[in-house]
Amino acid sequence: MLIRFPIVAATFMVASVSLATLLGVAAPASAQEIITCSSSNNQRNTCSIPSRGRVRLVRQLSNATCRGNWGYRNNRVWVRNGCRAEFSVGDRRNGRYDRNDRNDRNDRYDRNDRYDR
Repeated sequence: MLIRFPIVAATFMVASVSLATLLGVAAPASAQEIITCSSSNNQRNTCSIPSRGRVRLVRQLSNATCRGNWGYRNNRVWVRNGCRAEFSVGDRRNGRYDRNDRNDRNDRYDRNDRYDR
């Protein structure tokens, strides 16, 4: 009976260390934030964003098209010509940015999926 206790304790310790290692090495979740930016009276407007990461148009909120009427530079998103939209701001993906979603066709926004508040 004395021999079994150290074996069980050692097995438990190895399992605990393995589990802790797996949990500690898990990939970090990419933090994303949604911001809304809008152009009033068809004037250009800039909105501050929290990082220089990936910026993607998630949802168009205006009746005016946002295609070609938004962009970003450094820590700002700009909109013009009545564009009002929600933008996802987060980490870079694959080393490229997605202005107008031209690098990832699966991430395109659906213009018909807009709504008015």
